[in-house]
Amino acid sequence: MADAEAGAVASGRPVAETPVAEMPGWQAARRNRIVEAALGALERQEYERIRIGEVARAAGVALGTLYRYFSSKEHLYAAVLQAWLDSGRRLRGRTASRTPEERVRARVRAAISAFERRPQFFKVTVLLQGSTDPNARLLLAEFATSSRAMLAEEFAVLGPDADDAATMLWSIIHSNLTAALYHGHDMSEVYRIADRFIDLLADRLAAPEPGHRRVPGA
Repeated sequence: MADAEAGAVASGRPVAETPVAEMPGWQAARRNRIVEAALGALERQEYERIRIGEVARAAGVALGTLYRYFSSKEHLYAAVLQAWLDSGRRLRGRTASRTPEERVRARVRAAISAFERRPQFFKVTVLLQGSTDPNARLLLAEFATSSRAMLAEEFAVLGPDADDAATMLWSIIHSNLTAALYHGHDMSEVYRIADRFIDLLADRLAAPEPGHRRVPGA
């Protein structure tokens, strides 16, 4: 297996550049172990204090093996952000009894709260924006796209404007989190400004959802 990792996988790409879906099961499992170990390290301490050798030991792999899967620490932590987002998505199901407005507010508050509890995760998203590693930049772009897509799901009632609304709201959240976590602004402002943006769309969010028919007299 070590020889296979050192070379190329079936797709012809080095392991670090191969999409997880194209990896053999044993490679995907090993990669997941590394990501989980790195995520655990970030939950305990700031990104700058994390030593990649310690992550490798926690994952039960050699340091050289880790670098076959991830071209840099930045690449690894871009993968960590995506895994963290995916785990949050699995934990949050949609509640049919809520209105679109209620779902949007709940999703936004959950996202802000997640970064409030673990500010080091948000700081990684900011740090990685300056990465020169193309693998890290690719995964970070996927993370941003996935984050906006989760909001767009809740804005579906807006039709073609859903993506734009999600993009604007994500930008508002990101800007205000930066002010709070880097410049000492009050976290309550992050929630307040996000809520105000949703207030502006409240009437449109009250419209029937696509595919939903109102019951006469309801």
